[in-house]
Amino acid sequence: MNLKSYFDVELRTTVVYAVIAVIMGYVSMTINNTAMAALVAIIVLVILTFVLRAVFKIKEGAKWWMGNGVIVYLFLWVIVWTIFYNTYII
Repeated sequence: MNLKSYFDVELRTTVVYAVIAVIMGYVSMTINNTAMAALVAIIVLVILTFVLRAVFKIKEGAKWWMGNGVIVYLFLWVIVWTIFYNTYII
């Protein structure tokens, strides 16, 4: 794998994780149950990882996935969920 395609795959996976994290942050706010929202977000994370592995044909290990998507997803999801939760007016 050459350097250019390596960074292309990294950027694509990071962007996909970030976009899905923002969407899941909003969905978590609409669920309105902390345990259920966290469970749904983790299930989506696992499914997304398997889908991206198949779509982009990535054969990297767990360290690569943690650095290029999982940490980004978890942090953005919590941040967006907190922002939506605190700004939601009943």
